[in-house]
Order: sequence, then structure tokens, then C-alpha cells
Amino acid sequence: MTADRPARHRRLGRRAALPVLIALVGSLLSVGAVAANDGTTIVRGVQLAAGSCEDGGYAMTGSLVGCWWIDTFETKSDPDKATFRATGTEHFTGCMGSATGTLYTTYSFTAKTDGPWPTSAEIHGRCHHPIIRGTGGFAGASGVLNFHDVVDVSPPYYPYVGNVHLARP
Repeated sequence: MTADRPARHRRLGRRAALPVLIALVGSLLSVGAVAANDGTTIVRGVQLAAGSCEDGGYAMTGSLVGCWWIDTFETKSDPDKATFRATGTEHFTGCMGSATGTLYTTYSFTAKTDGPWPTSAEIHGRCHHPIIRGTGGFAGASGVLNFHDVVDVSPPYYPYVGNVHLARP
């Protein structure tokens, strides 16, 4: 009987955790609804590989439709290490729903490679993009976008999720 007791305890623990999980998800959804009522849009989609837009840009799909370009790129890493960090600026030109214009971001990129980063393949990476300004339909925009690198396929791709707050007219 003692061997069965821990299994029953785990089942009861899971059942007890279900209402807590439901409450947590509900609270997160209500926060999203409040954000949406404030002019903030939750965005998600996939950035395609470099060169999928002109001049080496990255085609954007999902909530943001258009092209993404790297403007500046500054390495912050020791070339002998298998970790990589860079910062810089980028911009997106395209649409989010009926809004059309350009979003400008700064970014912080981190990655792990399978050897010294200048000559080794990326294992995983991610970047964080605060929106610093916008033009056209994105004038006065703020928010943040986060990307995750999927590099174990060819061509690689980069899912993104974030929020964009558009200024009210």
C-alpha cells in the first residue's frame, strides 16, 4: 500500500493544481484584453531567412507583413568563445493590419555556437527588440518584439512574438 500512496498523492496534486492553472491563464488573458483596449496589439509570426527580401532583408509573415533589415551590428564577444552577443539597430517596413509604415528598433542578440563563434555553427539564439520609433502608420509606436532562432533546418527561420502599441490619432 505504501507504494501506491505517492501515486495517489501526485494525482491529487495535479487535480488541485488545475484550478490554479485555470485562474492563472484567465488572469493572463484578461491582461491581454486590457492591453488590447489600450491600443496595444499582440503580434506573432515568422521572420524568414536573410535574402528573402531585397538587399539581404528578411521577409516577415504573420502579424507583421513586409521586410526587416539590419542597419547596424556591433559584436560584443570574445572570438575564442562559443557564446556570441551583439547589439545594434534594425528596421521593419510593411504593414500590421491597416497600419503601414516603418518601425525602428534597437536589439540585443545572444547565441550559443558549437565552437568559436566566428567560424562555428549557431546552436541556438534569440534577440530582444525594443521599438524606439515609427513612421507613417507606426508614428509614435512603442513596444517590444522577441525572436527565437530556428537554425537546425535549411533555410533557418525566426519565430517572433511581442506587442506593438500604436499611438491613437
